[in-house]
Amino acid sequence: MERTRKRLKRNKLLARSLALAFLLAGFVTAAPAAAPPAATPAEVKPAAQLEAKPEAPALEMPDYRYDPKGKIDPFKPFVRLELPTPSKKGPEKKKLTGHLTPLQRVALDKVRVTGIAGSSIKRVAMVEDGGGKGYIVYVGTLVGENGGRVIQILPDRVIVEEKLGESKGKEKSHRVALKLHKEEGEGRP
Repeated sequence: MERTRKRLKRNKLLARSLALAFLLAGFVTAAPAAAPPAATPAEVKPAAQLEAKPEAPALEMPDYRYDPKGKIDPFKPFVRLELPTPSKKGPEKKKLTGHLTPLQRVALDKVRVTGIAGSSIKRVAMVEDGGGKGYIVYVGTLVGENGGRVIQILPDRVIVEEKLGESKGKEKSHRVALKLHKEEGEGRP
């Protein structure tokens, strides 16, 4: 009961304060501006004695032209994506050059699958490189030093296809299955 009385008292005080504030705000805006004092006859000068004030010259806007020389183009992408090209360093092993992703700089035997998520329609996999840094891969992601590409993600492994080169007019490739690494105690009950 006591709380209710205090709450009502506080609400009444708040309402009165707001009403007073609105009343004062209306009074201040509705008050006419004070008129300048009327000039006495001694201060009135004939028109001939009034000094002509020179008019201020109009501000001229300079003609501005944008010069892009030496400036960065804001619409140009920061990262330039180039497809890796095989280098010509001998027939035994093809190394890729150009701009490579971090996963393309790691050998496939150092890549470890740590998780797979999604449905049978679309899956993604989480992999780690040799240093323990994680990446998310999809079907089509480039992986490994030999130009490997993820071709399939199964519930327990990721299939990567590496191109070995051409032999007798046919392109040779082999598939590597990267199995899902499970920690102790993980898995279905």
